[in-house]
Amino acid sequence: MIKPPRIVQRSFNSNVYESALSLGLTPLQAKLVAQRLDSNERLNETLFPQLKYLQHPNQLKNAQQAAELIADAIQSQGVIVLATDYDTDGVTSAWVAHRALLDYFKVEKSRLIHLIGERKNGYGITDEMCDQILALEQPVNLVISADQGSSDEPRIARLAQAGIRVCVTDHHNIPEDGPPVSASCTVNPQQSDCEYDKTIAGCFVIFLVMTQVRQVLIQRGILPADSPSLKALTRHVALGTIADSVSLKSPNNRAIVLAGLQQINQFDQPTWQAFRQFNDNNNLPYNAEFLAFHVASRINAASRVNDVTSAFHFLNADNLEEAKHHLAQLEADNLERRQQQEAMMQQAFDKAAELYHPERFSLAIALEGNAGIQGIIASRIGEKYGLPTVAMTDLNDGTLAGSGRGVVPEIDLIQAFNQIESQQPGIFIAKGGHKGAAGCQIKREDYLAFAELLEQAVKQQLGDAIPSPVIETDGQLDAALLGLDLISQLEQLEPYGREWPQPQFEGRFKIIDLKVIGKTQTHLSLTLIPENANFTVKAVYFGALSQPDSPLPFLHEDWIYCVFQPKINRYMNKDSLQLMLQHAYKLD
Repeated sequence: MIKPPRIVQRSFNSNVYESALSLGLTPLQAKLVAQRLDSNERLNETLFPQLKYLQHPNQLKNAQQAAELIADAIQSQGVIVLATDYDTDGVTSAWVAHRALLDYFKVEKSRLIHLIGERKNGYGITDEMCDQILALEQPVNLVISADQGSSDEPRIARLAQAGIRVCVTDHHNIPEDGPPVSASCTVNPQQSDCEYDKTIAGCFVIFLVMTQVRQVLIQRGILPADSPSLKALTRHVALGTIADSVSLKSPNNRAIVLAGLQQINQFDQPTWQAFRQFNDNNNLPYNAEFLAFHVASRINAASRVNDVTSAFHFLNADNLEEAKHHLAQLEADNLERRQQQEAMMQQAFDKAAELYHPERFSLAIALEGNAGIQGIIASRIGEKYGLPTVAMTDLNDGTLAGSGRGVVPEIDLIQAFNQIESQQPGIFIAKGGHKGAAGCQIKREDYLAFAELLEQAVKQQLGDAIPSPVIETDGQLDAALLGLDLISQLEQLEPYGREWPQPQFEGRFKIIDLKVIGKTQTHLSLTLIPENANFTVKAVYFGALSQPDSPLPFLHEDWIYCVFQPKINRYMNKDSLQLMLQHAYKLD
């Protein structure tokens, strides 16, 4: 039986609380900030993010060298190849580099070639991508990687041997043997002697490099001194940053996301005009949560079930009709992804139930199906059981491809993978990623050994503390605050995301009314009375029932204890507060 989740209140820093109050925040806002920060360092920049607070690109190791290389390539007559990853961070990186070179630096379109990786070929600069580059008839002056390349020395060496220079821009972990020695330049904040924020996404790295290219071109007299800044490109840097789940506690990431959202919400570009027609978010502005769930999910779906270039074409559309055409393809891909996901998810839940026992520290699940969906599955299974999880898909070539999610904040998946490799050298055909999300490929015959070694590695990191599901909250909320002013206070602390989580509270409520809703008939709509209050508030509990015919977990007049997120419910142009229940149980 799965352990019930523990509801844990986030730790509170009194010094941060007092400092936040002194900056003009309300007591509730100051409390939320004090539950997300453990020091006052860069507090003003964190709470009031602006582009002027960004770390200067000079602090990004090798950014100037990369800018000189790219400027040289711009001034040459050869081809510039952009080689990027296939997820949203990779696609937005491709867009940032493309628009900077084309619109701002006036490179002829015929000189730009885009190669976006295919999920089936694996992560990084693959052999297939190298083959494509080496097969080009035009002379290649420079290959610029974005959101990949740090772990691709063998492929970069192939290109270098053919006389092709490679400029790596990336943000993934650097291999133990260092950055690729065959690259002409590597820009990656993960390098040990780099002073730049190590939490930024790949699209942010290439954006910073391109801002340096602009400066170099101005210094060389290629661009006028008043050449437009690249600020308009922040809209898709924001999208890639949000999609890659990097830290939104970072002042740099908060500034770039907020600036990008301001650009997006002008809806003056075909991409965002088309999406606004598709989903107007009840005429509310788009925020980070909307981009993550509605936009990034569709871009990622393209690489999971079809051709990711449709996502690039959508972001790059020159007019509304073109954008709508590519968005229609993304939506078709997303629907197909959801259908495949449902079948694989059931398979995964069945296998997880067989493997799980209360003393487990991790789960490694081997599946049949689309390898592009396993990351979603690892997240869902991991969250359900509260365990670090690796979902692996049989590629039908004697290998398994895996996507892992750390789930437990203390777990470093890359460290776990490195330990596995030290225990069984050569077990990985490929591996890479971040602390909380990592991927790998192994031989099918090594699956049982991998699962056992993963268990040992996680156990070593956690000691005797067996992981279990945990729900972190911001504590109880005074019933008097349950109104639309609460939403206004919370919005002022946006953007929310990883390490700056959406506020959620806990409390006791009495059920006045409830009914089953939704196409699946597994969700509940409730009318609640908060404890010690004389008014009602509406609530929705998605996934409250495991099956459409499951018995109701609560009845009228029951008291429940729940974890909830306050949201705006807009109906007929009228706003009201609605609680989105994340977890709830009946009180005796």
